Amino acid sequence: MKIGNGYNNYLNAVRQNQSNAQNKELSNKPGKTEKEESVQVNISDAAKQLAKTNNTELPSAKVEAIKKAVLDGTYEVSPEKISSSMLEAMKNQRK
Repeated sequence: MKIGNGYNNYLNAVRQNQSNAQNKELSNKPGKTEKEESVQVNISDAAKQLAKTNNTELPSAKVEAIKKAVLDGTYEVSPEKISSSMLEAMKNQRK
């Protein structure tokens, strides 16, 4: 029984399409000769201070409170709250 050459033709066509797609991607990327426009962003001192306050003080206080509750044995886990938050997150992912 002789196997036709159709499968080999198919594989060659797939390889050629992949090669063409890669060449097209490379040609669409900006080269070294093209100049990219730069953007400068300035953040005010008040914004820097606010970001520092929000990022360092509040989470560490929460973390310390949770650590203390765990060590004291008073930290409670609410399965209802966890499940409702999980369901809400899944609903938001669908949107």
